[in-house]
Amino acid sequence: MNERDRGLELKVGIFVAVGLAILGGLVVEFGRLGEGFKNYYGLTIHFENASGLLKGSDVLLGGAKIGLVSGPPRLVRAGSGVDVPLRIFDYVKIPKESKFTIGSAGLLGDRFVTVTPPAGQPQAYVAHGARVEGARPQGLDELAKEGGALIKDLRGTIAKLDTTVTRLNDQALSKANMDHLQQTFDNLSKSTAAISESSKKIDGVIDKADETMGSAKEAADKVQGAVTDAQKTFRSAGRIMDEALSGNGLLATLLTNEEVANDLRALASNLRRHGVLFYRDSAAKMSSPPASPPPRPRNR
Repeated sequence: MNERDRGLELKVGIFVAVGLAILGGLVVEFGRLGEGFKNYYGLTIHFENASGLLKGSDVLLGGAKIGLVSGPPRLVRAGSGVDVPLRIFDYVKIPKESKFTIGSAGLLGDRFVTVTPPAGQPQAYVAHGARVEGARPQGLDELAKEGGALIKDLRGTIAKLDTTVTRLNDQALSKANMDHLQQTFDNLSKSTAAISESSKKIDGVIDKADETMGSAKEAADKVQGAVTDAQKTFRSAGRIMDEALSGNGLLATLLTNEEVANDLRALASNLRRHGVLFYRDSAAKMSSPPASPPPRPRNR
């Protein structure tokens, strides 16, 4: 065997060795063989019924694997049910008040333990090695019972609904009530028509009222103008009277001078008595006061 063949065999051997090493690493990492190199802490879960749960079954939290069932279910000495030992990865903390239930991938699939944490921020966590009560698993029997109860309630509801519909048809929707309802609609239609006619009449009345208000406004404007004119007349008359009483004209003389007024009255009286041609001043003699008698001489 020459040197070239030896070099080729050495390269092939190295390639095969690297491939086997990678394959072994994948088996250890993703297979169950790698779980033996991880650290765990133990938990014990008490179930009323853990049928179908086997050693090596997965423990899931939110769909992620956090451990496995370390042994088959064991009967408890006191009470009923079984204890199921779990091995949880040491880096996983399970909040207190978490619910442990047994689930399955299908009707006939593998069983596993699922952990459902409580809502909200956890305040404390399950201690290592603690014993926790598990929730009752939902089997086919429980589902059948719940379905039967639901169907029973649904039948009762349908019966009540049927009774209600029957009463509605016999009482509320009876022929007499429907006739009354039809009569009510007819009366409502007539009332609507009457209201429409009344509305038209009211529109006419409102138009006439608008016209009347317009006429009244014009009359009020005219009255206001007359009042304004009367006020101007009164002010003019007052001004004339003031001028007559305080001025120097004929009217002021007649109103303020008594002697001139007496002469004017005498003139008018003489004209009425004697006329213009035979005018005499008789009114002055008649109206002049009698002369006082001369004083008597005193006796000495």
